[in-house]
Amino acid sequence: MPQNQTDSHANDRVLGDEKRKDKPIRFKAKKNIYWEDWGHMRRVFIAGRVYDGVLHSDGKVTGYSPYFDVDDYVSADEIEIVN
Repeated sequence: MPQNQTDSHANDRVLGDEKRKDKPIRFKAKKNIYWEDWGHMRRVFIAGRVYDGVLHSDGKVTGYSPYFDVDDYVSADEIEIVN
C-alpha cells in the first residue's frame, strides 16, 4: 500500500510518536467515489464495499484504493467509518 502521499501523512510524521493520533481504520463507501487521473475520472471505491484507510491527527481520512494501488483523501460525507 502506498504510504505518506498526502500532506496529512507528512504532518503526522512530523508530530512525533508521542503526539500522533493517526490510526488505521476501515470505512464503507456510501456511494461510488471517483478521483481524477490525468483528465479521466476513475472509480476508486465502489458503494457499499469496505476499504482500508487512515484517520489522521487533523481529522482527515486517507483511503487506499486496491484497484489502482493509490491513496488520497476521501470526503467524510462520502464514507462511513466502520471501526
